[in-house]
Amino acid sequence: MSRRITYGDASLTPPRVYSSVMRSIHWITLSMLVSVYTLAWSIDGAGSHDEAMWLVMMHRSLGLSVMLLTLFRLGCRRVTRVPALPDGIPEPQRLAAKAVTIALYLLLFLQPLLGLIASQMHGDRINVFDTFVLPSFMATNRALSRKIFALHGTVALLLLALIGMHACAALYHHLVRRDEVLSGMLPGLPKLPLPGKEGIG
Repeated sequence: MSRRITYGDASLTPPRVYSSVMRSIHWITLSMLVSVYTLAWSIDGAGSHDEAMWLVMMHRSLGLSVMLLTLFRLGCRRVTRVPALPDGIPEPQRLAAKAVTIALYLLLFLQPLLGLIASQMHGDRINVFDTFVLPSFMATNRALSRKIFALHGTVALLLLALIGMHACAALYHHLVRRDEVLSGMLPGLPKLPLPGKEGIG
């Protein structure tokens, strides 16, 4: 189980910040997701067949990388200190935060897996970063493949919505509650003064 700590626990250093590994994985995952979505939205507008195939290859390669990185992230989370939410957070918000976190991990793994399964059932060769081709483990079934691709697209929108909720929650903690949740992933982020205390001290 993750060894959770509370904000303000002076016995651990630093008590309010995720480990450098977890922070790196978080931001690398985000940069990969930006690329994955950008590539997906660019395929239909490709100027040539070769360009479209390159975009598809990179989209699939980065998607698989996100899936593997998510597995590694889950492993790291089990052995790394994970800051707890600050005191004073209402229980419904705590439950919502936990639910969104679980859903994000699930979809970060499920979304690329659906794309992989649909592609192989379509009969496509999965060329990873133009270096090697994944062995096929799915029988060709194009009718089912189309349904899984449709689900892949729906899950992509759901994942995007969850990422937006996650980002809004982080900004809420920083700009409204003015606590240290966001600085857990951005060490050194200036802490805003509490409402009504601007200019004091």
